[in-house]
Amino acid sequence: MGLWNLNKFPFNPDKLSDNLKKGSLYKILNSSLTKKVISDYIKENENGKTKLEEFIEKFSTDTRSIFGRILKEKETIVPYIIFDHICKIFDIERSELKDTFKNPLIKRSILNIAETVIKYGVKEPLIFAQPLMVVWNITGRCNLRCKHCYQDAGILSKGLPKELTNQEKIKVMEEIVKTNIPTFAFAGGEPLMDPVFWELAKIGKEGGLYMSINTNGTLITEKVAERLKEIGFAYYGVSLDGGSSDIHDSFRGSKGAFELALNGIKNLIKVGEKDKVCISFTVARENAIIKNQIPEMIKLRDALGIRKVVLYNYIPCGRGDFGNDLTCEEREKLFEIFYDDLKNGRESLLSTAPQFGRYCKQMYDLGIGDFAVIGHFSSGNAKKLKNLVELIGGCGAARAYIAIQPDGSITPCVFMPDVYIGNMKKNGQIKKENLLDVWDNSDVLKMIRDRRNHPERYGCKGKYFSVCGGCVARSYAYFGDFVSPDPGCILNKKIVENLKKQKTLV
Repeated sequence: MGLWNLNKFPFNPDKLSDNLKKGSLYKILNSSLTKKVISDYIKENENGKTKLEEFIEKFSTDTRSIFGRILKEKETIVPYIIFDHICKIFDIERSELKDTFKNPLIKRSILNIAETVIKYGVKEPLIFAQPLMVVWNITGRCNLRCKHCYQDAGILSKGLPKELTNQEKIKVMEEIVKTNIPTFAFAGGEPLMDPVFWELAKIGKEGGLYMSINTNGTLITEKVAERLKEIGFAYYGVSLDGGSSDIHDSFRGSKGAFELALNGIKNLIKVGEKDKVCISFTVARENAIIKNQIPEMIKLRDALGIRKVVLYNYIPCGRGDFGNDLTCEEREKLFEIFYDDLKNGRESLLSTAPQFGRYCKQMYDLGIGDFAVIGHFSSGNAKKLKNLVELIGGCGAARAYIAIQPDGSITPCVFMPDVYIGNMKKNGQIKKENLLDVWDNSDVLKMIRDRRNHPERYGCKGKYFSVCGGCVARSYAYFGDFVSPDPGCILNKKIVENLKKQKTLV
């Protein structure tokens, strides 16, 4: 979800995908010479900046001719030539690239990708040198009691986790903005209940993060909506798990939650944030299958005039039990609805089930359709976007994304809340290096990344790994390991049935 407004970025994804061929560009980027040159450019100077940062800043403001630069600063020639090539790849004018480079998000992304080329090379899908996105459950506090809560949060929960203090949370945010992580999502619990939320949001925005918030929406008064707008969030994911109060309130464990959440969305629309708000719908058996609520959510989306409904993959963890999960056949049937929405030109009914990327590729290969999804945030023509889709990939855990818990614990995914792989606080200190060290050295993350090296374990034999890869959180929930197949995919059905005979469900 972290980049769902990608179509608002100043480049053409179709053109970019066309230029990301496996031929010469991939070979050049993966060559030892390129890696050596980039290594020199991303070394920090005594002022704490890298050469690449300095060149980006100079390029953004430089008005000299090439001859003027040769006379005064010969070392800028090579990076400027590279930047001109970037203009061709991204299909934008040099003046636009200069303006783009002034955006801290773009600068972070460039530095991240430069380090990625050195550390992991260009492969499908990419493993980023630093997470492309961090989701932070900043609190276990919540005013609802949802049946499927991965955090087991809420006023009636068995007890809040030992959270970081307000000052420790501020320190975590200050350290995150020092990294090259470009996108960040607030989650919980209910993030708006955290007394330090507004301070954290201010630090993130001033630090140049592309920020989003996942909220139950019940606390978004018009005044809160104005304040959120003032900070400048990239998008708001407001949870609705049914198109009526009886269904949503039952799912969320609180009477009146539906009306409050709906008013929260309307307040965001009222203050001018309509293009940034989406409905977050968890696809569980109770609401999606038994009560057939997905068509109702589409109607509600269209009635509100917002762009997206994002359908979240149900994962049995926290309070979410196995009985509310879908069968692989049921999930496959829902993909037909998602795909029909794409064909109707809506582009907005997107799913966090990585198998939907596989489904789209199958439809294209069979000549049935020509749509593709880019991760979980955008879509377009399958032929034009093929290279970009396979580069970005499906499940981002351990490749592009990591989670932080309320007590500072680091986990591979928010849907794996008990898999502790580190902590933002180490030896009494909160430092960005604590997070980056986990990203580089965690054995768990290495195992998750390695799952694509064993296609024999999966029903597709690795054919769709570049666009799917399966949901590792579901694999872990069902089988207690990181390498088993995702039981949510119909292609894995026989393998999963055999595994269930050998293992006891966790």
